[in-house]
Parts: sequence; structure tokens; C-alpha cells
Amino acid sequence: MSEPRWVSERAVAMGRLCDGGVRRPTTVRSVGFRAALIPAFRDSRAVWFGVAWLLVGCGGGGTVATTSTPTQPPVTFSPLVTPIPQPAQRQEPSLPVPIEEAGAAAAGGNLYVIGGFNAAGASLDSVYVFDGSTWRAGPRLPLPVDHPSAATLDGQVYLAGGHSNGRDSARVFRLDGDHWTELAALHFARGGHALIGAQGKLFAIGGNTSRGNVAQAETYDPAANAWTVLPSLPDPRNHVMAFVAGSEVCVAGGRSPTTARVDCFDVATGAWARLPDLPQASSGGGGTAFLGGDVVVMGGQDASETRIIDQLTRRAPGGGWSSGERMLFPRHGFELAIFAGRAWACGGGSAPGLHPVATCTSIAGPSGAPRGR
Repeated sequence: MSEPRWVSERAVAMGRLCDGGVRRPTTVRSVGFRAALIPAFRDSRAVWFGVAWLLVGCGGGGTVATTSTPTQPPVTFSPLVTPIPQPAQRQEPSLPVPIEEAGAAAAGGNLYVIGGFNAAGASLDSVYVFDGSTWRAGPRLPLPVDHPSAATLDGQVYLAGGHSNGRDSARVFRLDGDHWTELAALHFARGGHALIGAQGKLFAIGGNTSRGNVAQAETYDPAANAWTVLPSLPDPRNHVMAFVAGSEVCVAGGRSPTTARVDCFDVATGAWARLPDLPQASSGGGGTAFLGGDVVVMGGQDASETRIIDQLTRRAPGGGWSSGERMLFPRHGFELAIFAGRAWACGGGSAPGLHPVATCTSIAGPSGAPRGR
């Protein structure tokens, strides 16, 4: 039996199918809607899109073909029409445009949503800035990028890595007023990773390239403008969710394969350790820590990448994960950012694959103002 094949949201958006992480040109026949809307599925599975069943395959001169005989039940997408009532969450002013797989961070009284995918599957160089009342355009990036990660360190916004219209990036930028300053590049290009500000340094953990997952973690010293390689992530993966816990920088969940695992790097000791697993395996959601050490992780996709996870789980310092809340507007493909005393989730995808939205929501922490990641 041949190895299972998959279709990545980026490769489909670019008109290519993927096999084992290697991009191959392929033919995609028109069936009356955008190929970019096809979520990732295993070989020979079928998906109902209202009027047509599609069989997705990879390899050789693969094609997307139609058939009238369904062989798989329809995928259940999480709608954005009716929010799930949650007292700690609220809807916020929407982004000017739908964006998925963007970086997000806040500093100087502003929230920034940086790069990402548009609805056509193109990487973006756009920056949107929210001042608490209105959105405006910010300084454009030097290159378009999707799947970057953003972080705040000492009151400044940083952006690292990502993919630029199919090309893996190791470039790193700092927002300085009305422009971006390019800094020392990562040792290892990566996208779908975590960039975390803690202990006066930045930490880049996880992610992938066209060649597969990136195991090596690395840290950036702003004073030296240099990256140092750290011990590798014990379970390399991408689309991780990040937070800070005391002296540890942590990544939760992730995929290839999808996992509930939580790994933390202790900045003080230089060693990796594990926290309790998430209640449900998920990838592509968001995470952050609040003042007092309480952590929240939410959203993402399930292990088959056919369903959006509405999981919203919290963890008190030294405790386990709760599972009594649900995400107000379930999504994947976003980063949580700390702004105006709350954790904000802006943009993302309403269904597996490329389905960007402009929705913004925020969530309150149990112990006061959020700490950030």
C-alpha cells in the first residue's frame, strides 16, 4: 500500500499538491469554486461542497476530479454566524479584511496583526494597527509572509520567520516607529512556530519548512543582535501554541502529527520538561499567560485536520487543565496577543484549510491583566 498523502493549505492555495512535505506541481481541474477552499484530507477521501464531491490525490500528475457517489460523510465546519455564549469572552471590532495565519503582538497602546494569508492564498506584507477604537494600516513589511510569529519584548514588537509565497524565511524584524528594522536572521528558517519574549530575550521554537519540522530551538539576545542555538524541542512539530510559565517558555499542541503534548524550556536551567497534556489534541490555535501565571490555550484544528476545535482550556500555576469553556468564535490560524488587559484573537480560519475571517474576540484572565507571551 502506498504511503498516505496529504494536501496542505499553503500548497493548495498555490495550486500545488503535497506528498510527504515535498511540494510537487500538479493539475487542479476547475469544478466551479476556488481550489484554495479545499481543506487537508488523506488520499482518496471525499468532501461534500454542496454540489460536488471531490477526490483529492497527490503524486504523479495528480488531478482533482468529480464523482457523483459520495464515499465519506460531509465535513462539519464551525460556523461564525452564531457565537457560543461565554461570559469571559466578547466580540471586538473586526479587522479591515479577512486574514489567516498572521502574527500578532501589542505594544505602546496598540495591537498589531502582521502578515498572513488573504482569501486568495497569497502571502501578505500588510500590518493592521488597532488603537482601542479603530483599525488603521501600519508600516508594511519588507516582504510578504504567512505563518510568521510575533512577540513583544521590552515594549517593542518583533516578527520572525514564516513563509513568503512558498519560500521559507529566516528573516527577523523589529518595529521601530514607522518602519521595520531587519535584525540578525534565524539560524533555521521556520514557519508555524512560536516566537516568545521572556527573560529579556526572544525564543523561537518549533515550526516547519518545505523539508519538514524544525527541531532546533534558538534564542535572540537584543544587545548582541545574535541568535544562539538551544537544545532541540523533544517532539518537533509545527502550528504550536505558546505561553510563558514562570522561568519557562512553553509550546502546547501542534501537528505532524497533531498532539496534545506540552513542552517547556527552562530559561534558568537550559533543560526541557513536560507539563500535563492538553485535554484535546489541537494545532494552529493560540496561547498566552495571564498575570499570576494562569494560562489559556484555545482554538485550532483536530488531528484529522477536518474540524475546528472550540476548546478553551485554562491552567492555574502547578495545576492541570480545565475544559469547561468553549471559544466564542471557533477558529484556527491565529495568534493570541495581549492588549487592553485582555487576550485578543484576530482573524484566523473558520474552517480547516484556507477560510480567512476578519473576526476579533477577546478573553479576560482570572487573575487580572494578562502577562503576555
